[in-house]
Amino acid sequence: MCLYMAIVVYAPALALAQVTGFNVYISVSLICFVCIFYTTLGGMKAVLWTDALQTVIMYASMMFVIIKGAVDVGGFEYVWQKNVESGRAVLIDFDPDPTTRHTFWTLIVGGYFTWITIYGVNQAQVQRYLSVQTKQMVTQALFINLVGLFILMITCAFGGMVVYAKYADCDPISAGIVSKGDQLFPLFVMDTLGQFRGLPGLFVAGIFSGALSTVSSGMNSLAAIVLEDFIKGSFLPHLSDEASTWWSRGLSLFFGLLTFALVFVAEQLGNILSAALSIFGMVGGPLLGLFTLGMFFPWANRRGAFVGGIVSLILLFWIGIGHQVAKAYGQITSTPMPTSTEGCDLFEYHHGSCHHRRHHHSHKHHCRRAR
Repeated sequence: MCLYMAIVVYAPALALAQVTGFNVYISVSLICFVCIFYTTLGGMKAVLWTDALQTVIMYASMMFVIIKGAVDVGGFEYVWQKNVESGRAVLIDFDPDPTTRHTFWTLIVGGYFTWITIYGVNQAQVQRYLSVQTKQMVTQALFINLVGLFILMITCAFGGMVVYAKYADCDPISAGIVSKGDQLFPLFVMDTLGQFRGLPGLFVAGIFSGALSTVSSGMNSLAAIVLEDFIKGSFLPHLSDEASTWWSRGLSLFFGLLTFALVFVAEQLGNILSAALSIFGMVGGPLLGLFTLGMFFPWANRRGAFVGGIVSLILLFWIGIGHQVAKAYGQITSTPMPTSTEGCDLFEYHHGSCHHRRHHHSHKHHCRRAR
């Protein structure tokens, strides 16, 4: 969980570095310690109130950037046409090959178990359910969340299409404008909103909002689990409410600092989104299995559940980490969709940085590159 939160912290730091040139490690420090501050002092109440505000900021920034970007490149019809021409606008793929990255089958099966894990057994979500007064309120909140999540997923998918349409003739990675795929969207933001003072900051606020929401929830849930299941459950069963509060704050601080330390591990994991989903799957799968065992097999015992959980974790970490190692050594490769640099005609260097022009647009792309 802490490594997952570290990835969530590292991703917006990369975004901020691309948008402003701000040092990645300073960004990481700010995110972590702001999160530690309000989560340690405010607990679950602070997490819920800040999550609500951060959601509004995140949605507003994403919608504004993507709609403005689509209009700039030629409209929604142009965006769709460019993606159709490149073979990227495949809505449904029934390829039965399990190694194909996105197919109907992998998304239905994999997506089902991923979301069941998130909304059914994840401690951060369960704590939210327990914070409302009735079961009916939980159901209503989940239906509201369903609508919001659907809109967010469609928005993010379309955002990727808009980014491709803008850079179809000049791939920023191949051209050396950015070094990682995680920096493409921040570059797109600067091209789209760079001429408007303050608006790139709206995007940065939205990205940071998502990170703060995830990390604060994770810190609070980890602290609650350790306090209730280990400290009160095994070592200090008669702990007073006041002492419990201090223990909870101390544990939140500990997990916040651990997350900060693991950022330096997350930095080595390559593609941020892929790494985050891999870690979530490696941990979430065994967790869902344990809950399923308890719900449908009443004759299962504590020892069997413990052994099964450990074996499952070892097996999945072996598969997941082995996959990352094999990718690093080139034993597992994926063929990327074709890109082009035909529209990249010249670079202008200024004081160790450069501006890149395209044939069809007058926008300039800022990048940091040695002379």
